[in-house]
Amino acid sequence: MHMRPAKPIKKDAGTGTKTPKARVGECALLKAVTVTRTGAFMDCGLDRDLLVPVSQQLTPMLEGHYYVVYLFLDPSQNVIGTTKLHKFLDEHARNMTPGEAVDLMIVSESELGFKAVVNGTHLGLLYRGEVFTPLKPGDRTRGYIKTIRDDGKIDLSLQKQNQQARDELSERIIAFLESSGGVSTLTDYSPPELIYRQFGVSKKNYKKALGRLYKERRISLEKDRIRLLQA
Repeated sequence: MHMRPAKPIKKDAGTGTKTPKARVGECALLKAVTVTRTGAFMDCGLDRDLLVPVSQQLTPMLEGHYYVVYLFLDPSQNVIGTTKLHKFLDEHARNMTPGEAVDLMIVSESELGFKAVVNGTHLGLLYRGEVFTPLKPGDRTRGYIKTIRDDGKIDLSLQKQNQQARDELSERIIAFLESSGGVSTLTDYSPPELIYRQFGVSKKNYKKALGRLYKERRISLEKDRIRLLQA
């Protein structure tokens, strides 16, 4: 069996013309190419693989699998990796506000939803019930700070949450009705996937927009359809 180098990357190790997949202080999706008693060696784009010691593995790593890894310097100034991101990334909001646009990197999936790295410095959560597009570890996407909980932890959304976004959604619904002869079967009873496919929003936000348009007497609501009312 071919064994990878059993030494961690040195801080001053030459990289030649190769470009590393991540640098110290960054996260990247890396493949475990060799797993030993010492730890897992990850393909980081250089000649020498990146070591993730057993002590730095959130769960035991498996050869051939991909993991989101954070790179840092150990006491000997070797570059090593960890999947214990919570030790290096802040799980509590600092200088963030609801509605703020952020860059996300998906880390893992759980029953609640998807853990994500926020702006490369924080960790937050996308709730499963509000995600209607396929996501997997390593995916990068634009997102928004949905709420900051009382304990400071960050809830995320893939959709804008401000008034402007709600206004835009209302007008998009009206435009959709106008282009559909004034009638749509996409109601507040429709599957979330269909709503997301058409408008790119959660069912919750869609229902709120319909309720608003109904109160403004711009549409009528029926169980199996909505109708555009004439002004």
